[in-house]
Amino acid sequence: MKRQNQKLYLAQMVAAICVVLIHVGTVVKDPVLHFVIKSLICRVAVPFFFVNNAYFFRLNSQKEGYSKEWLKRILINYTKVFVLYVPFGIQLVRETVNMPWKLTPILIVVSYLYSGSFYHLWYFPAMIFALFFVRGLIMKIGYKGTLLIISVLFMIGSIETYSSLVNSQLLENLMKHYFSLFFTTRNGLFFSPIFVLIGFFLADNQRLLARWRPHFKIGLLIAVCLGVIEGILVYQNQGIDKNFMYFTILLNLCYFGLLVTSESNWHGLDRLKSYSQGIFLLHMIPIQIFNSWNPTNTPLNGLIRACLGIVVPSVVIFIFNLSKQRILRNKFKQNMKLN
Repeated sequence: MKRQNQKLYLAQMVAAICVVLIHVGTVVKDPVLHFVIKSLICRVAVPFFFVNNAYFFRLNSQKEGYSKEWLKRILINYTKVFVLYVPFGIQLVRETVNMPWKLTPILIVVSYLYSGSFYHLWYFPAMIFALFFVRGLIMKIGYKGTLLIISVLFMIGSIETYSSLVNSQLLENLMKHYFSLFFTTRNGLFFSPIFVLIGFFLADNQRLLARWRPHFKIGLLIAVCLGVIEGILVYQNQGIDKNFMYFTILLNLCYFGLLVTSESNWHGLDRLKSYSQGIFLLHMIPIQIFNSWNPTNTPLNGLIRACLGIVVPSVVIFIFNLSKQRILRNKFKQNMKLN
């Protein structure tokens, strides 16, 4: 399994870099190329992370006490990063919303439970909710019923992306009321469950995945073609946001299925895991510091932000790993002397 996962570590790194590119503003002058990079290619990344985490959560959930231990670990890590970004989040809110300071504690609690303290941290409450929501649905109504429910939820959420095509006055009014409270449908109820279900499905059918590889390859080609069609449609009718792209459902199913069934002689890529995690979690700190100095949205500044968002967290993780290795070596030497 370790050898099979080597390509998966590389895919995680690429996905983390795509997340950075989503948050750096424009990196190219041409609007079509900008759309292709940020709204098609990079939008695959977050769904990929949902599939990835759901797959391994499901594989290990049969172990006694694993779910509680996983939840405890993820909440500790989320809380640490959440606190780290709280000052940036408060600053962002103060710049965009005229909110009294006395409501700040309420804002922090709500953001912890729903949106995260800053941009990308919405992923954690969405992932936690979706994992247990989907698992509960599967236990009660099975895969078919769960697929039906979360497909409807995804369709409702996709109104955000396809809002320019909505002609119903009733729907427009409902959307206004919803967005005045929750800001986006990109959350654990509408967005992430479909990708969590994919991860669960692949984990539950792990023994069949190698046999399905030819189908995954065909499905991947079909998904790319659908992505081109959907990309043209969304580009010509741009809505509130571009989070909900239907082609990413089939693409991540087939792409992840190919990754976890791929044999290779590659080795050492597991070292990328800590770097991809660090880039995903920490990239917005150097980007925001740069924005406070130069907020201009130009391709050059976008590239600088991208470099900062990748390099700075990588250096931090490298130093952290090096320090950890030295501590372990010192402990080993001390134990050897005692023996």
